[in-house]
Amino acid sequence: MNQKKARSPAKKIGYGFLACCCLVLLVACGNNMRDDSRLKPYEASPVFADGSSARPIDPNAVARSQSVDLALTSGKQEGAVVAAFPITVNSDTVARGLQVYTIYCVPCHGAAADGRGIVSGYFNPKPANLLTDTLKLQPVGHFFDVITNGKGIMFSYSSRVAPMDRWAVIAYIRALQINKDKPLDVPADQIQASGGGLK
Repeated sequence: MNQKKARSPAKKIGYGFLACCCLVLLVACGNNMRDDSRLKPYEASPVFADGSSARPIDPNAVARSQSVDLALTSGKQEGAVVAAFPITVNSDTVARGLQVYTIYCVPCHGAAADGRGIVSGYFNPKPANLLTDTLKLQPVGHFFDVITNGKGIMFSYSSRVAPMDRWAVIAYIRALQINKDKPLDVPADQIQASGGGLK
């Protein structure tokens, strides 16, 4: 004969608790969340004075990865290119500029910045000679804008060269424009003061 074993009171309580939990979870499975009212993007809404559910972005909002200093990250201030370095130029800045210039700029503009890089013969128009009087008169923001957005057949380097490295490259270009034979010997304060262009 099979005899049923009596269940202990602790097991009965455990099974009862489990059954209650399952009931609570099943009650939450309704469609009430799916059918609940919600606003779709740009749907009319009586809640706000302008009647739109979409809220305008605050003009002072800053993206998480964006610097608060727009001159540093865009090379512009109030829509115009900056005429001063937004960073402090020192010998390390110029040395870093040389490294980045060698990687990204030398193939087209050449080591002497004369527009005679190894691949310059393949382009029409030719890469710019950065030592011309016209470019010596340009403010530093002009170079930042060209590196960031490209110009002519030169494409944008904004995804390849970080803003601080772009300013370092510009400091090195200024050093070349001041003394093309020994750019690393140009005093940092002279480079810093040349932001508006070389007279």
